[in-house]
Amino acid sequence: MIRLPFFNKPGRAISPNLLMYIAKRNLLNKRLRTGLTLAGVVIGIGAIFFLLSFGLGIQKIVTDEIIGNQSIKSIDVSTPNSQVLKLNTDSLNRFSELPRVEQSGGSYLLPGIIQNSGAEVDAVVYGVDVEYQTISNLNATYGRLLVDEDNRHIVLNTSALETIGITNLEEAIGREIELSIPLKTTDGTRQMKDKFVLVGIVSSGSGSEVFIPYHILRSEGVDSYTSLKLVVTENNDVASVRSQVQSLGFETVSPIDTIDQINQIFKYFNFILIGFGGIGMIVAVLGMFNTLTISLLERTKEIGLMMALGARSRDMKQLFVLEALLLSVSGAIIGIVGAMLHGFLINMIMNSYANRRGVSESFNLFSTPWWLIMGMILFMVIVGLAVVYFPARRAERINPIDALRRE
Repeated sequence: MIRLPFFNKPGRAISPNLLMYIAKRNLLNKRLRTGLTLAGVVIGIGAIFFLLSFGLGIQKIVTDEIIGNQSIKSIDVSTPNSQVLKLNTDSLNRFSELPRVEQSGGSYLLPGIIQNSGAEVDAVVYGVDVEYQTISNLNATYGRLLVDEDNRHIVLNTSALETIGITNLEEAIGREIELSIPLKTTDGTRQMKDKFVLVGIVSSGSGSEVFIPYHILRSEGVDSYTSLKLVVTENNDVASVRSQVQSLGFETVSPIDTIDQINQIFKYFNFILIGFGGIGMIVAVLGMFNTLTISLLERTKEIGLMMALGARSRDMKQLFVLEALLLSVSGAIIGIVGAMLHGFLINMIMNSYANRRGVSESFNLFSTPWWLIMGMILFMVIVGLAVVYFPARRAERINPIDALRRE
């Protein structure tokens, strides 16, 4: 038997490098057909990746906006009946001694009115301790946060300052702000009104928010916290600590609840997006199957000749598998890169448009985690192997004598 020099002895496998060379040559010999098939794969996988990354990006924006600066290890404790169960210092100390609780803090929440140079605006007043500030991850944009030694000191958010006409935030530190708070104490309802020195500015919330030392409200006769905040050691400890707190009759809320609800909603939303992108993927799969099947029919005689020269039937199967993987993996990589570039351009345009509308913070409409990239490539590998199954199986069963007799 005459053998070409690049084939091994009969019965031995062709080297992987040679199979890869032949697979690339076969695809490049039919450039138009290969190009159209590759374009279908690029569009299909690119559409799915683009839509999924958009869904994940919107999900992250919504989650960050709703959760804000809260830690997912935190638990908010409130009381269903403040007359029966009080959130006081004793409650705070009891919760802080629970296993797996590493931080605890309390806050008062009251309505208030801030005034400056004749401007007056309603605001939410928080009486907080240092621990509560730390747990809430408050960060001072200008100045500092409150400390235990503060007395007539105040921290405002940027929205509150802009509402009362203060635009130069850096120079606002040290100014006196008048604050009025209606108080309900054991002695009845009365108005607390005083001037406070602004020591810090935070960017939390879109409404007007005011933070004052908690001991000011306590000295005014407000003895019960509005809410307590606990931080556990690990995320997995949230459920057990909540059960212990709820067994005492208190109510609890955790950011994990919100995250679970958001994830549930976006799970269906992402399935819908995959469905839209899957239409292009179906077209790409049919194109790949058509290309590999026609290639098999056109090269039946060539396959018979290669087998007559020493190639094994298994080699023919591997050859078609390699061609399918080259098409699917190459299309996946090009499609993913193209989708990421389109996402980058759209994100840049939307940020530019938002900046012209007065939005200072940048945002990202698309999220491309590594697992999504690797998952899409793996998905296309599986698709390629599924599409090539029947053509590769048929190539493996070709009889070289019958193939060589074909016209």
